[in-house]
Amino acid sequence: MMDFKPRLSVEQVEEGHDLTPRFDEHGLIPAVVTDHESGLLLMHGYMNREALSRTIETREAHFWSRSRQKLWRKGETSGLVQKVCQILVDDDQDCVWLRVLVTGGASCHVGYRSCFYREVTSDGSSTTLRFTEDSKTFDPKEVYGDLPNPTKL
Repeated sequence: MMDFKPRLSVEQVEEGHDLTPRFDEHGLIPAVVTDHESGLLLMHGYMNREALSRTIETREAHFWSRSRQKLWRKGETSGLVQKVCQILVDDDQDCVWLRVLVTGGASCHVGYRSCFYREVTSDGSSTTLRFTEDSKTFDPKEVYGDLPNPTKL
């Protein structure tokens, strides 16, 4: 596993060349993922040290599943692998942005291209969700079979 540099100064973190990610109290750092070609926001997830290290080393997206409490490589079950083209960090290195190419063209376990497939709309008296994608890219039952849904109520 990769050994990240210690955070020694604001200048080092904000203006330096050292990768010094700031993981939260649970050992996680948020990661947003966009399509490298279109810029479409595909998903948001979390990485622990091992997930970030493996992502850097393999150039395939790895995450920490908070619901399953385990490391996972995106696409290990579905085949919808995220090939990493670019890894960026924000100014204070507490968020990661992956720009990826997706094998299979989708990233959402529900079957849509993006996990952000609904828009919040409001008419002043009620708020609803409007679908922004017309159809699913794949059938989750065919891809995942009887695996448990990772969404927790």
